[in-house]
Amino acid sequence: MRIKVLYFSSVKDKIGLPSEDIELTENSTVNDLVKLLSEKYPQIKDTLQNSMFAVNEEYASTDQKLKEGDTVAIIPPVSGG
Repeated sequence: MRIKVLYFSSVKDKIGLPSEDIELTENSTVNDLVKLLSEKYPQIKDTLQNSMFAVNEEYASTDQKLKEGDTVAIIPPVSGG
């Protein structure tokens, strides 16, 4: 199945993409996506472990199942001063 992944803030900066389409197996979860992205982009692995996720504009847990055509936003923690 194909999903769209949206990258924001430090994740977007580190991989140089605002979004991309990702191919996953059926019945994959947000956590499966995190594992795949951690392998594909090792420079964001630590950030992904502390990020929040939204599926189709609603916050989601890492055990949420994904389906064809979903849009997953990766929302990394931000720090301010």
